[in-house]
Amino acid sequence: MFMKLGIRIPSNKIIEFLGILGLEISDGEIYNILTRLKDSFGDYYETLVKKMQEALTKHIDETGWRINGKNNWLWIFINKEVALYVVEKQRSSEVPVKVLGNQKDKIVTTDRHSAYNVLVEKTGCLQQVCWTHLLRNSKDLAKHHDEAKYIHKRMKYIYKKAKEGKTSKIKLLHWIDLFTIRAYTSKEVFRFIKSICRTHREDLFRFVDNPEINPSNNLAEQGLRPAVVIRKVSGGSRSENGADTTAKLLSVMQTMKMQEGNIIENMADLLQKGK
Repeated sequence: MFMKLGIRIPSNKIIEFLGILGLEISDGEIYNILTRLKDSFGDYYETLVKKMQEALTKHIDETGWRINGKNNWLWIFINKEVALYVVEKQRSSEVPVKVLGNQKDKIVTTDRHSAYNVLVEKTGCLQQVCWTHLLRNSKDLAKHHDEAKYIHKRMKYIYKKAKEGKTSKIKLLHWIDLFTIRAYTSKEVFRFIKSICRTHREDLFRFVDNPEINPSNNLAEQGLRPAVVIRKVSGGSRSENGADTTAKLLSVMQTMKMQEGNIIENMADLLQKGK
């Protein structure tokens, strides 16, 4: 489990390495071991789901995941204590709604994917949009549209002032509202302004008066990186059961990495407690 998912070694290399040590194992046996471990860690995975549902703040992101050559999605729900992975066929709001359930007044940090707007409506959560994405988007617009250069410059200034914590949210929002006074010829620039000044106006500065809220979704992006490496190495999963095994074992392993102590010893302790 640690070799396959922790340090992302492909099965054929695991077989070769163990063979050097005089241990014979097949690809099918590796798969069976991982499946048995998924079952053994089943109760703990459900505990992680419950902890994520109860968490007051969390980050969400998603990336592509192929199952038997067909496109699916691997979702991550993460905070400072829990990393929860789920593989689903959809990239729609149905996935986070099903995973999280009622989230009245809890905070999710997102990248402005439209599914999260529906998540807000259906679960009652509040959204903090990722400023790393906002600045990345405004920078990209500035490269292609001269009228966006001012926007990017002001966005960087506003975010800097927001992080300093010395400027009121009212003033920060006023600076955002000033973007609407200008006329824009580019449809892309106008859509960006509409998104931050209308759709997500109230989601820009929730972090200003709540230190538990992170204004960046970098935690989720970093949490997806191990899965992205696994995807590059393996190409995804051969079956839905294999994808489910990867998601659940990755959840256990990445959560264990957030805790003190030796990761393998911690996982072994979990298995012993489950007996």
